[in-house]
Amino acid sequence: MDKALVMLSGGLDSATCLYWAKQRFDVSAITFNYFGRLENEKLAAVRLAESAGVPDMITVDVPFVKEAADFYNGRFKNPDSDMRWASYVPARNIMFYSIAAHYAEYLGVRWIIGGHNSHDVDFFKDASKSYIEKLNSLLREGCLFCDGQPYQILLPLADMNRVAVINLARQLNVPIELTWSCHMDGKTHCGQCYACKQRLEAFGMLGIKDPVFAER
Repeated sequence: MDKALVMLSGGLDSATCLYWAKQRFDVSAITFNYFGRLENEKLAAVRLAESAGVPDMITVDVPFVKEAADFYNGRFKNPDSDMRWASYVPARNIMFYSIAAHYAEYLGVRWIIGGHNSHDVDFFKDASKSYIEKLNSLLREGCLFCDGQPYQILLPLADMNRVAVINLARQLNVPIELTWSCHMDGKTHCGQCYACKQRLEAFGMLGIKDPVFAER
């Protein structure tokens, strides 16, 4: 089987990618501890890797990587009303995928799996298929240990909206209750940040309860 390295954040999209990849590849996982990353998110990534039977997840500390809200020490002003500005990270994906590529080459990985869905591109332009295609072109040129088969980034959810991702997660028996999407530091999902609202809306469209809100 080809080897795959899944970018595992702890959220629903990356969890779905992990279980999708498990059906097709010999899977490893990588996660990034950027500045201020929530402990709940870190724990979710660990629990998801364990639940999928993926040992020895690679954890990379990148404390210099900050979301806009942290970079401006809480004084960041959104250019408009979109709450996603606070979590924007300049050059985020080119940094994270480059680090993943570094490990992929040494580990003999064929596929680097990213969890971007069709909604992400509306705001985060470095999550688009065209951006990733350009990055793949650069990776092909730079790989010396690849023996004619350079590692490439694969986006299995790129054409799916959140409802479709949830349906796929359910089909794959993803332990959705272990995922963490909230941008607030609490014992449970806050239900008020943009990530929580997006989850609630998508599950609501399906007429089912999001397991992470089961006790609310």
